[in-house]
Amino acid sequence: MTNSWIVNNYIDYLKTSFPKYFTSLSEDELSALSELYFSVNDFFVLCSCLNKSEYERSNFLNLVNEFMSYISRLLLVVPINDKYLVDSILRMLIEKLYRILYAHYHSHLLEASIRKHERRKMSSRLIGKLNKKNELDNLYNEYSELIHHSNPTTTDLLNFRELSEINVGLIAYISEKVNILKEIFIEDFFISKVGEAELVLASKLRLKNQLIKQTSERLEEASII
Repeated sequence: MTNSWIVNNYIDYLKTSFPKYFTSLSEDELSALSELYFSVNDFFVLCSCLNKSEYERSNFLNLVNEFMSYISRLLLVVPINDKYLVDSILRMLIEKLYRILYAHYHSHLLEASIRKHERRKMSSRLIGKLNKKNELDNLYNEYSELIHHSNPTTTDLLNFRELSEINVGLIAYISEKVNILKEIFIEDFFISKVGEAELVLASKLRLKNQLIKQTSERLEEASII
């Protein structure tokens, strides 16, 4: 990765805006936070390949842009210690990803139609098309229960003072979910989408140089770069 310096802007932002949170981080926790930043950044690097004229009228492009906007917000809420807010964003991301995948495999449908389809209908029509459909469905069900409050959680009755306390455990929690989303995005959307058209050398070099090693290696295995 040649752009490892970019995380410094984020770290400086935390140092200035959330000094109490920043000073509470150990070196290992700060490293984990940097890894989370780069995992989120991977989505922006991957999606830069979709900023082409051939995709500007596609039914998934606005959904992809919205997905990137929401996933970047995870970095902003890490130091707030409000897991419900984190889960709400994750639930939004899961649904956006569901619609991105549905749009990809139903390119004849208009974006407006994609936005209105019921999740159950999308799920049934994606059977046999996705390699990681079980993972996506499990995520959707898990976060639907959390957001709809089907079962109480240990964070339900936290008061303001408790919410303001530091919870570095959220870093690992968010990182795990972001990496799962990234695996699904790459496996069932990105590889298939960019495989339909040969990437130019500049795009291949950007992916190779700006993605984290694990993500870059996955694309090498798929002969994308």
